[in-house]
Amino acid sequence: MNIKGEKKVKLELGGALERLGFKIFDENKKPLKESWDRFQVKNTIAGKRPDLVILGNLQAKGRQFPNRYIAIEIKIGSKHKDILDGFDSVLDYLNDYLWGAEYYVDNQKIDISAIVLATKYSPFGFLFKEEEKFNYKVVKGPWDAYPMTFTIAKILWRQRDNLIKRFQALTGIPKFVKSTKTKIDPQRDIPQIGVLVWESKGKKTIRLMLSAHPYHWKFEPSLSKI
Repeated sequence: MNIKGEKKVKLELGGALERLGFKIFDENKKPLKESWDRFQVKNTIAGKRPDLVILGNLQAKGRQFPNRYIAIEIKIGSKHKDILDGFDSVLDYLNDYLWGAEYYVDNQKIDISAIVLATKYSPFGFLFKEEEKFNYKVVKGPWDAYPMTFTIAKILWRQRDNLIKRFQALTGIPKFVKSTKTKIDPQRDIPQIGVLVWESKGKKTIRLMLSAHPYHWKFEPSLSKI
């Protein structure tokens, strides 16, 4: 199978996560790997879908959330455009979710806990290829984040707040809500957003920099079956 570009990166990252024990769901009708299952998205505004959905456990500083579904947008990461396009896509998926997009696995509706950006360089601990040239790190925490990776995460968090404020303002107008074509569930939890990277090159620990306190989350395979 001759796969290139983003599909190749998707296959490599998904395969690496699968080898660590994560359950992988592909957006393609025919998943890139036979061992992967499929997820579906309905009621989207633009008809766009993340590349993968991963089932795993989130934990940080005593806070534990088992069996959580994480949607992943995958880009190559060699050019600035890759990062910018991935940034926009993550926000698009969040906006769709706010306005009623529904995710399904095995015909069962699931909740998405987070939407994250990953690239070919995520296994090295950063998103953008040029970051490998930096011999310093700017953020101290559960792991030290590289400059662009940390900045992208922070800006995503801020844009999440802006989207939610706009959503809340518009849904406060009864006539506007009535005119929408999708069913809005105000009780549904809103996904966090951020980035996915390995803790550092050569290590198997997956980290998510998310908009929820304490911001640096450990992502582990789910041992139980849902």
